[in-house]
Amino acid sequence: MTALPLQVVFPLSLGDRTVAPHVACELSRVVGDEPGCVDQTARMLDEEHLLGTALMPDPLPAARAVREAVGPLGLDDDARRVLLIAAVAVVDRTEVLLAASGIDIDILMAGPAGRHLHLVGGRFRFHHPRIRSIVHEDADLATRTAAHVALADVHRKADEPLIAMWHTALSTLAGDPLLADGLVELADQHLARGDVHRAHEVAREAASHGTDQVRARAFAVAGRAALWAGHVHDAVAHLRRATYPSGNGSTSGAPDAARPLGIALSLLEGRPDAVLPDDACGPDRAAIAAARRTIRLLDGAPGDAVAILSEVAELAPARPPGWWFDGPDEAMTPLAEAHLRVAQSYLALRLGDITEAASVLGDAVERLPVAIAFGGLGIALARRLDLVRDGHLSRPTAALEASVPGQVAPVVRAATLGDRAQTAVFDGRWVEAATLLGLAAERGGDDLRRLWLPTPDPVELLVLAGQDRAARRSHERLRLRVLPSVGTETPGGPVRRRRLDLARAELALADASGVNRARERAVEASLRVGSTFERGLTELVAARAFARLGLPGDAAAHLLGAHELFEESGAKAWEHIAGQALQTPGLVPAGRVSTGSTAGGTGAVPGGTGPADGSAEASGETAGDPAFGQEELCGQWNGLLTERELDVARLVVQGRTNRQVAATLYVSVRTVEVHLGRVFRKLGVRSRTELAVLALRG
Repeated sequence: MTALPLQVVFPLSLGDRTVAPHVACELSRVVGDEPGCVDQTARMLDEEHLLGTALMPDPLPAARAVREAVGPLGLDDDARRVLLIAAVAVVDRTEVLLAASGIDIDILMAGPAGRHLHLVGGRFRFHHPRIRSIVHEDADLATRTAAHVALADVHRKADEPLIAMWHTALSTLAGDPLLADGLVELADQHLARGDVHRAHEVAREAASHGTDQVRARAFAVAGRAALWAGHVHDAVAHLRRATYPSGNGSTSGAPDAARPLGIALSLLEGRPDAVLPDDACGPDRAAIAAARRTIRLLDGAPGDAVAILSEVAELAPARPPGWWFDGPDEAMTPLAEAHLRVAQSYLALRLGDITEAASVLGDAVERLPVAIAFGGLGIALARRLDLVRDGHLSRPTAALEASVPGQVAPVVRAATLGDRAQTAVFDGRWVEAATLLGLAAERGGDDLRRLWLPTPDPVELLVLAGQDRAARRSHERLRLRVLPSVGTETPGGPVRRRRLDLARAELALADASGVNRARERAVEASLRVGSTFERGLTELVAARAFARLGLPGDAAAHLLGAHELFEESGAKAWEHIAGQALQTPGLVPAGRVSTGSTAGGTGAVPGGTGPADGSAEASGETAGDPAFGQEELCGQWNGLLTERELDVARLVVQGRTNRQVAATLYVSVRTVEVHLGRVFRKLGVRSRTELAVLALRG
């Protein structure tokens, strides 16, 4: 049974208690989607459980609302015993359940226990996990002990000594040091497979049986398992007991506990570099290495980052809590996968694909401890993606931000000011937006610009606010940072980000004699960046510049480009701004525009700032308009393209698909693809939308 989507789980009516999104989804999976079941169960848990920093009890307590939702089970003593054995079993093989219960399959299916179990293909499971919670909670200690004894005997006879040892340990009322060593080895096996939940559980049981060094080893394994599960409070508690097992400050504990303890404390401090590839092994090592390299490459070489992430695409994702030894031999742990998914979302955002970035991060938020990866970078991404798409923060994002167990990195705190600036832009509060962006730049510096979060340009905001002198001062400071100093070569820091900022600033400040040249420089800088969103933002800055200079036709062409590019990237709030601006009377010739504007954002100002990458209508005249002659369309490329490439370009700009182009020109689809690829390379565009914008604007 999978967890419910976050939009179903939230809001939780828990007053001032915060529930991490991935914990809320797990609660919904186990206790059901009824608000009362989730709410009451959550209130029976500790704050650390709800934040995801401590392992939740297994099974979960059976709240009153859960019992009411299930209703009377209608069980006799024999049926209760069968269901209890099913509840404490760690494998789902039907023959184990039958052997431990002492009944055959026909009796089980015909009896009251069979109504609550699903048996197929030699496997069993409860019809709903909450039935397991009720059955387990209703059993007394003696009955549970007997169930473990029966299962231990069955697994021993089946030559499965490790599972038999587990049930023997749980059936022992007093600690047995002879079991501790084996349990530690068993926990290590689970951890090596990426099954952090089982490793944590078994290692804690080992610690309850062991003494001295064995106990310290058990706490070390429990702490490492808790760390890689994202249960950082559990990790700190266990690893401290492993480091100082006697509690008197001695250092006679497990030798491998100090480094994981340092990592757990660093995660609580919000350090982006808390987890290194050397701290991991197997799939985790590959995932962490790929995630860190991706983050480093995003300013200058996002294409290389795409190749790096493709190399780890086949890694098995983190295991949900489940049966022992199911699934692949190795899998990522939740903490490692959280780092990888944040990096993947960040890469998609860097390339201007807002929809993909939100999809990747949304899935991760529902399953993984995203809040502690890279110092809280996932929180900054979630906030900005919400604003760019919807114009406001969602409840899951608010819960994600509130569930941080410690601190976030300073750059993440600085990015929050950028979020507020974005909201101010949507409402047309230009001075406030520029001020907030200035504060964010002071606090985040180059690290903030390296994040490539969708952000309006501060220089243009000052122009829109009528503060030309302040805009020119800001432009000059930016120019001095971008241009190399005497005796030096290339400036350091986020070079592409700065150069794009400078190009757009010059476009926003350009006069009539220089606006076309400034526009071309800004377009070129956008193409070098390679982001659909940023390309669209450049079109919007150009539209405002031409509108300011009294050139409504040019402004309309760029607004159309911005609108289409925002739509392509998934930035609905910015798309809405561009669409509203296109409705300005006199800006676009009557009967020539059909934007299909999506009401996703909140500002109706003719100059909101926005995302990026393509337009089927870009000059106020559609490709299908008779006034736009076949020879005129794309005619400016006569000296660059061959005759056949021009034919292909004209038809693509008119909105034809590759198959339609092939049918018109009597060539194969593959030939069209080859010609179109050459057109893209020669003209420096990345998509059909950019090609249309370039053609119609020309």
